[in-house]
Formats: sequence, structure tokens, C-alpha cells
Amino acid sequence: MLLQFKMRELGIDIFSISFLSTITSGVGSIAAPFWGALSDEMRERKKTLMLPLIASSVVFLFYSFVKEAWEFFLVAIIFAFLSSAYDPIVTAILIESTLFRTNVIILLSNISGSLGLAIGRLIISPLMNSASVTSVMLILYAVSLVSLFMIALTPSIPHVKYEITRTNLQRIFSAITSKTVLKKKNLWAMYLGSFLRQLGIGGTFAVIGIYLNEIVGLTKSQTLLLASSNPFMQVPSHLLFGWLVGRISSKFVATMGMFLSGLGAFLFAFARPGDYIMVFLGYAVSGMGFGAFINGATYFVSENSPHNRKAEFLGLLTSVRMFGSLFGPLITGLLSEISFRLMFIVMGCAMIFGSLVTGIYCEE
Repeated sequence: MLLQFKMRELGIDIFSISFLSTITSGVGSIAAPFWGALSDEMRERKKTLMLPLIASSVVFLFYSFVKEAWEFFLVAIIFAFLSSAYDPIVTAILIESTLFRTNVIILLSNISGSLGLAIGRLIISPLMNSASVTSVMLILYAVSLVSLFMIALTPSIPHVKYEITRTNLQRIFSAITSKTVLKKKNLWAMYLGSFLRQLGIGGTFAVIGIYLNEIVGLTKSQTLLLASSNPFMQVPSHLLFGWLVGRISSKFVATMGMFLSGLGAFLFAFARPGDYIMVFLGYAVSGMGFGAFINGATYFVSENSPHNRKAEFLGLLTSVRMFGSLFGPLITGLLSEISFRLMFIVMGCAMIFGSLVTGIYCEE
């Protein structure tokens, strides 16, 4: 959202702002399975993780200084490629190294991420009343360096290596060509549903800051404060659905999350000028939807992928989500020029359709 504000302050058009999300997601959809597959082949996943994270921390700094749209795009391409290593590798490390059940460690991981998002937005909101967008970005940069240091302190844990060495192109597309794995309990349907859900959610939030600021009439500080309700609502959602996923169908939990995400987009569509309640509900319901979706989808993929290729198929889950976010903001950039309400309705319909695909085709 800070990038949306910064680009708008520089006079960059809405389509270019939404296109930044498209670029980030497009690169991430290729990079995530690459890093996951590479870590499966290495003896220690942590070493595979540290190099791209250190490099991405340097690239992140350039977001504070660029001024032209193409400069934002260039930084986004490099940063997205490097930072895409985080999710699949960290998730695989946590699942393989813990004594907890898979659903519990996924739950704890998701809660920590949501709390980070929520607290970050709460801290940023009052700062926006007295500091520039660039200054706040530099503060966040300092925080990111602390997190990098914490990761460096974690122990290196060996895992069961995937013994087949592949080319970089094979690492990117190997999971997609693994037809036998994808057919197991119709795993492909979970990926397709995740793609559609992310298409909708990526489009919904691609220019949400501009919509709330210029159409609904909220200040930047108010926008960020209300946005914090999304990750805060994710926390009880993680607790509820992370617990449920070990007791009922993970497919059902993921399906419910996709449906709630779609409902959140519809709530944004009907927000009137100064309508804080509808905006809050949109963020809250979307937050509940994410908690259900990510716990259900991650558990389903983890349980139905080979033991020595978990990072690869978790990387594919990240990849299809980012691939969805590639198209969502692109569609948003076009539809928002016609009507923001139409854009939110289309995005909501895409997510609900994804829930139908997952619910119908995935097997218990």
C-alpha cells in the first residue's frame, strides 16, 4: 500500500500502479518453484535461503529512491525473484524440523506472519500523519534487516534430499509436469482454485489504497488503520481453521476460505463515501478467508506431495497464487477505469468460482 501511495504522489497512473503487482506476481510465479526445487536438492535449506534474502534486503532499499514507473518495475522484478525463496523454503523447514503435527506448525507460522502484518500497519498508521511515505519505507527497511538477522541465527537442519539433479528450467516447471502427483486426490484442483482465489484477491487489493483514499474519502492514516483489521482477523481465523484442518477435511477448509475471500470483495464494492463500517467488514471477512484458505491449502498440498519434494510443491502453491496475482491486477487496472464497483464484483465472482472448483473436484 505504501508503494501505491508513493507512486500516486509521483503522478503515476492507476494502471501502472496495478501493473506493478502484475510484474511482481509474474516473476514470483516462476521464482518460487525454482527456489523450492533447488532447496530440495541441497543438503541444507538454510544456505539456499540466506543468499537470496541478503540480496533482496539490498534491493528493497531502492524502492525508497526510485521516481519513474519503469524504475519501480525494474526493482520489483529483481526483488520478487529473490524474495520468492522465503515462503516455500521456510514452510518446508518448519514442517520437516518440528515435533508438532503438520497442521499445528502451519498454524503457528501463519499466525506469526499475520501478527507481523497487523502490528506493522498499526505502527505505520500514526506515522503517516507526520512522516513522508519514503521515510516510513526506510523505517520498514530497518525492521527487515532485524528479521534477516533473526533468520541467520536459526540452526541448519538437514533434510531428505531429492537426489535427481535438474536444470534451472526443469526446477521451474518440474512440478507442473509431475502428472502422477497432481492427479493424486485431484491435487491439480487445489492449485486451480488457489489461482482463481489469488486472481481475485490480487485484483481486489492492487489499487485498494487509491480507492479508499480517493473514492471512499479516507485519509492515508485511516486507510492503513482499517487495513490492519485484515491481518488481525487472520489470527483468530488461523487458530480456528488451523485447529479444524486436523479434524475435518482440509479441502473443505480451503474451499470456505476462498468463498469468504470472495464475499470480502463484494463488501468493498458497496462501500459509500465515508463508510468506515463496510470497509472494516470487507477487510475483516477477507482476513477470515485468508486464514481458512492458507491453512487448508497448505495442509492439503503438504499431505499429498512426496516427502522429499515438499518445498517444490509448496513452491508451486506459491507460484500459482502469484500467477493469479499476475492477471488480477491487470484486469483491475482496466476495470477500475470503468467502475471500481464492477472491478470488486468481478474479483469476488472469480474467488467464489475457485471455491466451487476446489470443493467439487478435490478428493478427501
